[in-house]
Amino acid sequence: MDFNSLAFLVFFCGVAALTYCFPRKLKPAFLLIASYVFYLYKPENARLVMLLISATVITYGCGLALDYLKGKWARLLFLWSSLLFCSGILFYFKYFNFFTQSWHDLVGLFGGTVKTAELNLIAPLGLSYFTFQSLGYVIDVYQHRIKAVHDPIKYALFVSFFPCIFTGPIERAEHLIPQFSNPHKFHYSRMAGGAFRMLWGYFKKMVLADTIGGFVQAVYSAPEKSLGPYLIVASLLFSYQIYLDFSGCCDIAIGGARVLGFDLLENFNRPFAARTYTELWNRWHISLTSWFRDYIFTPLSFFNRGLPGRWGKLQGWFNVFIIFPISGLWHGPSWAYVIWGVFNGLFLVIGKATAKSRRRRNKKNPLYKSDLVKGFIQRSCVYLLFTFCIVFFAAALYGSGAAEVFTGMFSGWGGFTLQGFCQGLASRSLPLSTIGMLIIGCTFVELVEWRGPVYKWIRNQCFAVRWALYYGLTLAILFFGVFGKSAFIYQNY
Repeated sequence: MDFNSLAFLVFFCGVAALTYCFPRKLKPAFLLIASYVFYLYKPENARLVMLLISATVITYGCGLALDYLKGKWARLLFLWSSLLFCSGILFYFKYFNFFTQSWHDLVGLFGGTVKTAELNLIAPLGLSYFTFQSLGYVIDVYQHRIKAVHDPIKYALFVSFFPCIFTGPIERAEHLIPQFSNPHKFHYSRMAGGAFRMLWGYFKKMVLADTIGGFVQAVYSAPEKSLGPYLIVASLLFSYQIYLDFSGCCDIAIGGARVLGFDLLENFNRPFAARTYTELWNRWHISLTSWFRDYIFTPLSFFNRGLPGRWGKLQGWFNVFIIFPISGLWHGPSWAYVIWGVFNGLFLVIGKATAKSRRRRNKKNPLYKSDLVKGFIQRSCVYLLFTFCIVFFAAALYGSGAAEVFTGMFSGWGGFTLQGFCQGLASRSLPLSTIGMLIIGCTFVELVEWRGPVYKWIRNQCFAVRWALYYGLTLAILFFGVFGKSAFIYQNY
């Protein structure tokens, strides 16, 4: 069930109305049933719902065993059992064909042949999210960060909670599960703030992201037919499109959970306001990057340490770098995603390695005497580096080749004219009127989010401003929104 569908709106309104009719002790059971109804709405998920149930049962049982057992090897046995099961189903359904085909291609490079069987596998939506969420729970119990959950209903709801099962944020047990025992009571201000955040997410997705997406798809689906100026503009716009798309989806999820009486983790914090590449990744997809930090980087740093001097720094940089190719693979079974991760990791490591020398040079840079100019240059550099990486991401998403895109960026500049360029934009679903609407809309988004969380910001406005925004955003969605065209990008992962 897509968030940007009428079916979801009807479903959500019904769940929101009924959830406050149940006594506190029965709410988790009702929301668990609602979450499974939401999950089973997609036919491919209905066929594979046993994966979700199995991951829930096994990690729940392993968590109880880890909480009860004291022996080191017994606890390790249950930890690895849950790790192997969850990573196993993730590998089998999402990566089996990718790795077998990669092995076939590698052997072929050396003149060999190997028989590979490509399976007709369909990964259920949300597989990457609920496996990571349940794995994080088991690891937390193993490391004594939290106590095991004894209530199977609350744990099953934690794994399958419908606002975040398909697109995140990737929740932590210590944050979400206690809320199932003590959900917020009905409060108009809280409900209104959550509903506005949902409306805000729909505006970002359906009016801005999908409008940009029409142009990006037209260019990236056939890069060999597009000239350099259009490829560059499409790449620059795709960086912002994916932010609007994914953060808009998280706004709907977080706002919807807030309406139901729960607080989800924040997943974005104005990433393109970052002045360094490290800061960008501290602001982007926060729940995933923090998951990798806690469950991969920190253990790796513990085991991979101890060398003196430069070798020690290299160890630390490697630990930072390796997270990003893994993150790329998490996004999808394609080498384009892995390369996207490799470049992100390289830029991050280079930024850390040169931080001190750049700070010394920045003091002598005459352009940096003005903090406004300095901030603009730094943010522009971060955005351009991110866009360079995102070309690989977009190429994988739209089925084109990154090499074709980069090569095409240098073509078509000989007879460039502004009038011809504008006509080309219009022919690719981006006329001047639409560009004007996007500039106004994106500027509005940045100004509002600069003030803090939108659900808090809107409640601080006077009655007239609040209702003007409610009606204004609703009308913008009705008049400019793209309906029935695309699901959220990150729903694919």
